[in-house]
Amino acid sequence: MKRIILAAAAVFALSTPVFAADQFAGAYGNTVTQTLPDGTKIVIYVNADGTWQSTAGGKTAKGTYAWKDETHACFTQTDPAPTDPKMNGRCTEITGDHKVGDSWTVNTPDGKAISVAITAGRS
Repeated sequence: MKRIILAAAAVFALSTPVFAADQFAGAYGNTVTQTLPDGTKIVIYVNADGTWQSTAGGKTAKGTYAWKDETHACFTQTDPAPTDPKMNGRCTEITGDHKVGDSWTVNTPDGKAISVAITAGRS
């Protein structure tokens, strides 16, 4: 579950805070890679149909996302269903305007820095 929350944080950091624009456009059809402080890599795909997928350590999780308002997106994990239902539907404020070729750092809720990058295509 920790990797899903971190994956969601990385995806949230992809967008701009302008609701009229498509905040995740830079991620569609591309690969978002998140590297945790321990070296774990999470590969994330965000789709224009409101779905997402993340893979880490050979395990894949899938779900949906929706915008709560112009600056907050909420992610729900559907496969596999989380063991703790409270972990689903968490909303996060969106910051940044990232596109293919960008890399940046995101702080997790507990203050740890993780690196994020968007590369062209799906790897």
